[in-house]
Amino acid sequence: MHYHKEKNHLVIEIDERIQGMTLLEFFHYLHLSKKTIHLLRQNKDYTLNNTYVDYQTILKDKDILSIKAYEQGRDFIEEESSLEIIYEDDLLCVVNKPSNLIIHPDDKSKKNTLCNYVSYYYQQSYQDLPIRYLHRLDRDTTGLVMFCKCALLQPYFDALIASKEIKKTYLAIIQGHLPKREITIDLPIGQDRHSKNKMCISKTGKDALTHFKEIKTKGNYTLVKCQIETGRKHQIRVHLNHLHHPIIGDTLYGKTSSMIKRMALHAYCLEFIHPLTYQTIKIECLLPFDMEKIIR
Repeated sequence: MHYHKEKNHLVIEIDERIQGMTLLEFFHYLHLSKKTIHLLRQNKDYTLNNTYVDYQTILKDKDILSIKAYEQGRDFIEEESSLEIIYEDDLLCVVNKPSNLIIHPDDKSKKNTLCNYVSYYYQQSYQDLPIRYLHRLDRDTTGLVMFCKCALLQPYFDALIASKEIKKTYLAIIQGHLPKREITIDLPIGQDRHSKNKMCISKTGKDALTHFKEIKTKGNYTLVKCQIETGRKHQIRVHLNHLHHPIIGDTLYGKTSSMIKRMALHAYCLEFIHPLTYQTIKIECLLPFDMEKIIR
């Protein structure tokens, strides 16, 4: 479907994939809650071909649906930065998170977080939008973080993440070499009884599945592609530590490294189906210099 933003509305041209659905069924496709649908109806915040209609109306090819979808007002302090924007459309903004930076502050009056940097970017690009991050990375992990620009569609992207329909790929540099060029670890992960900050392989833990593939070796270091099928805390780190090949610079599960001042883990790729165009969106972010220089 073709779509565009028009002030605080999302304007969608219905196509053959959606035609035949009722408006209510389309709202359910977008994962809108009962409360949201009720408010849209109560406030008449949508039109079909410039007319408010009942939500049992059947959608037709080429119909133009306009829905109030965007909120206004940035809710984090703007902080100037040279933030790298990797991908952006009217629904999403995907940025490259630097190392030694948390996603958001505990107190919105504080600074020096990724949310503050994104708020500054929105200000500079004349986008009066609240900051809605869709997932997190650890402080030392670099790479791709998604922000939802369209409040109406945040539940849709939240559902994609919850159902693992957003494919996440990481790059890590490990100590030593994998036992095989490609290996899958399917071992449950739970809280470490001896440390509140650590996770461990545990029979009583939650299912965790990670695929590892050797990309390149240099000396006693290996660049590994890591694809996670589940989203457990510290999943990649715990599974690599189980293989006795910890990520270099990971002081929690390994040790400090003279090669890098942080954990050598980078969120490299995100892949998903766009909810309105149905196209496969594949977003990639190059390896940062502090990792690239180790393995080149």
